[in-house]
Amino acid sequence: MNIAYFLTPRQDVISLYEDNTLRRGLEIMRSSGYSFMPVTARDNTYAGVVGVSDFLWYLIPEDSDEYGNVPVRSIDGGFIRDIMDRKSYPPVSVTASLEELMDRIMEHNFVPVVDGRNSFIGIVTRHSVMEYFQKRDSGIAERISYASYI
Repeated sequence: MNIAYFLTPRQDVISLYEDNTLRRGLEIMRSSGYSFMPVTARDNTYAGVVGVSDFLWYLIPEDSDEYGNVPVRSIDGGFIRDIMDRKSYPPVSVTASLEELMDRIMEHNFVPVVDGRNSFIGIVTRHSVMEYFQKRDSGIAERISYASYI
């Protein structure tokens, strides 16, 4: 099976640009309700992800003064590229095997998908994969609940 079957195409994915300001990124995340988002460059190459925790780590650094007071940084002036995670959400190629996709989807709620030029083409969500297998084997829920009584 081709992983493109599970793909939510880029035009249906809310994402951020790496040159978005931190303020704009937070506004988009808040209005979308998502806690993690893919990040791309303006040329549509995949850059990484950013999560709410990345904003918090930026705003409230580990440094404190001698009294334990933690300085809070301003949200103005920074960019998404300054805080995004470039390594934890490696993308898969649209030609990746289902096994590779399954390995990644077990770690995260979504997996970024790129083409051969590293252009971001969409995401595969854990939900879409689970929904496929649930529909394919509609009796699985009954077997699981029955097995829990044994």
